[in-house]
Amino acid sequence: MKKSVLLSVLMALPLAGLAVGAQAGNAVADVDAHVSSLGLGLGVAFPVGDSVDARAGFNQFNKSFSTTTTNATSTINYNGNLKLSSIDLLADWHPFDGMTHLTAGLMYNNNKFEATGVDQVTSGTVNATVTFRKVAPYLGFGWSGQAKNTGWSFVSDIGVLFQGAPNAALTTASPALAPNLATQQATLNDKLKNFKYYPVVSIGVGYAF
Repeated sequence: MKKSVLLSVLMALPLAGLAVGAQAGNAVADVDAHVSSLGLGLGVAFPVGDSVDARAGFNQFNKSFSTTTTNATSTINYNGNLKLSSIDLLADWHPFDGMTHLTAGLMYNNNKFEATGVDQVTSGTVNATVTFRKVAPYLGFGWSGQAKNTGWSFVSDIGVLFQGAPNAALTTASPALAPNLATQQATLNDKLKNFKYYPVVSIGVGYAF
């Protein structure tokens, strides 16, 4: 439900920008492409005041990985995927109408890890999933042109996504692995609790028209 609402707002934002720009006689929107620690993304911004832009976008990235965990009773080889997927709804304030902007907003955070592990001793399998708080606040700053000024611009952002402690879930159908699974899950969640804040670094180019 939350995802469908955010997608609806995301689709409506460019139309709102066209209306604002048409009334002001300036550029109606700024479209950007960027690379960030959230993945590859596209965004759109439009002016809602003399020094404030509204901005929305999405980010995607997938990567396969492999890792091994070892404890007193087992060694498990994991193969899995990192899936980055997020939607952002942000507001940029340009102090003194300059290039620097201060940013605040929300992100729909669908980032997750998924992996399947095989125990070297029993050949039993373990499925692991790590997920995050779905709607997370974002604060940051960066440099960009304002959407009201037509032409090309460099865009960048540095900030923090307040995603909360990640949640790990381990499941298995193997009777040999089941007794230790709850302990392993608790240990993993204890290690992940330090990752409540996700750093965001983004660079790209935009064009206002």
